[in-house]
Amino acid sequence: MTTPAETMAAIVKAIHPRLKDAGFRKRRHSFNRSVESGVVQVISFQMGQKLPPGAQPIPRLRPDLYGLFTVNFGVAVEEAWLLRRRRHEVPFPDFVNDYDCDIRERLGQLLGQETDTWWELSPDDRELAHQIGNALLEQGAGWLDPRGTRAGILRTWTEGGLAALPMPTALPIVMILRHLDRHAEAEQALRSYYGGITLAPHKRYVHEVANDLGIDLPSPA
Repeated sequence: MTTPAETMAAIVKAIHPRLKDAGFRKRRHSFNRSVESGVVQVISFQMGQKLPPGAQPIPRLRPDLYGLFTVNFGVAVEEAWLLRRRRHEVPFPDFVNDYDCDIRERLGQLLGQETDTWWELSPDDRELAHQIGNALLEQGAGWLDPRGTRAGILRTWTEGGLAALPMPTALPIVMILRHLDRHAEAEQALRSYYGGITLAPHKRYVHEVANDLGIDLPSPA
């Protein structure tokens, strides 16, 4: 009997040549591509985990995703990575995982699904691999391409804000602007973002980052 893990491996193996032709390199169930130094595009296949022993599924809160999979997309930027790890001197990795990305999305959202979409790991994986491969190279590439460079990320942010990337904070934008020696714009972006923060712990963190960058911001309340 084919296990979900074996089916996942078969689907990834079937899709690998198409992603390789598109410039991606593979590590297990993840793929990386870089068209600009320090900016890495990521595609990652994620399997659903078994619930803990005795746990019962709870719709929307704790679904049973075992035997299912989803596809994550992301973009990581070196200077944003280094900012988060500035106290530990961790270098930018040779291969990036999707959870380390600054910009993240899932295939279901790119296909217009209103809810988080997971596909069944059926033993009949050839057709599913073909369908997922088509979606990766059409909707997925269409989403990744304009976010694959610093200029593209800034353009997307300028046109649609953080939600268009999507990105939870403006700190990667600040770091990209500083990397490009656009320091006045970086400070303006940081001040604007800081002024809109309502969560006290995050405001304290951003104030700390600003101090490290030599930018004077009002003390958090």
